[in-house]
Amino acid sequence: PTAQVWDPCCGSGHLLTTLTLLHRDRITSVLGSDVDHAALELARKNLALLSKHGMTARANELQARAERLSKPAYLDAAAAAQRLARRLASGDGSFDYNIAPADVFDPAQLRRALNGRRPNVVVTDIPYGEQTAWHGPDAARGLDGMLNSLEEVLDEGTVIAVTTRARKVRLTGPRRPLAWFRIGSRAVILCRIASRLQHRV
Repeated sequence: PTAQVWDPCCGSGHLLTTLTLLHRDRITSVLGSDVDHAALELARKNLALLSKHGMTARANELQARAERLSKPAYLDAAAAAQRLARRLASGDGSFDYNIAPADVFDPAQLRRALNGRRPNVVVTDIPYGEQTAWHGPDAARGLDGMLNSLEEVLDEGTVIAVTTRARKVRLTGPRRPLAWFRIGSRAVILCRIASRLQHRV
């Protein structure tokens, strides 16, 4: 099965970009949204790497930097980017990705960000307080508030994977995850939208 993936707290888009590069054959489209407009500009640049053109441009940029600064590490990075560009070219050379501003605690903004898209997988690495934090007037609602908002806009059966740098992803409400586990320094929970909710228009 293939996945349409959404990260509603995408930040710079690093997670979406890496996940798609690793599983390009199983992901048909990605959407990143965030309340931080400066982060979304970085996300646009990173998600552009999912196309042959974007990755080739990054390889050329790294090559020029290596020549200007005489740093072998940039040459290695340029060669890796060129290999990835060739791999991307084995498909049609393009990829469906979108970026949109949205406050994860506001279902109306989330619906606008989705713009009719129906992702079946949500993956996000939530703010953990060292380099970033929840923003907006409803920031105190945290993880449970985010999940409440997502349940209002997602289809039944959609899988939500939430990671954070902690010993455990803590839920304070009655909701219970399907599963939880650790990967390195990250704790992960998996949830699924159990029933189609009546969305407010």
